[in-house]
Amino acid sequence: MTSVSYRPEPGSIPTDPGVYTFRDAHERVIYVGKAKNLRARLSNYFQDLNQLHPRTRAMVQSANHVQWTVVSSELEALNLCLLYTSPSPR
Repeated sequence: MTSVSYRPEPGSIPTDPGVYTFRDAHERVIYVGKAKNLRARLSNYFQDLNQLHPRTRAMVQSANHVQWTVVSSELEALNLCLLYTSPSPR
């Protein structure tokens, strides 16, 4: 397999800063990342899978879809990313 079925349509990913999440079929977040340009960053994940690092390839293949949230700045993206990765209170 050289690509994934959930790859977003060309041009559909904004070029704005934001946070992206790869999620599995049960909507569990399996990876959170931030980017100053979402399109440029996410395009790295949707190249030929054989070109990806083995760990990245495994994550992309185990994901069911990718979601992103556009924000106004890199600082806001960092803050949102930290919210996703902070432990939940019990």
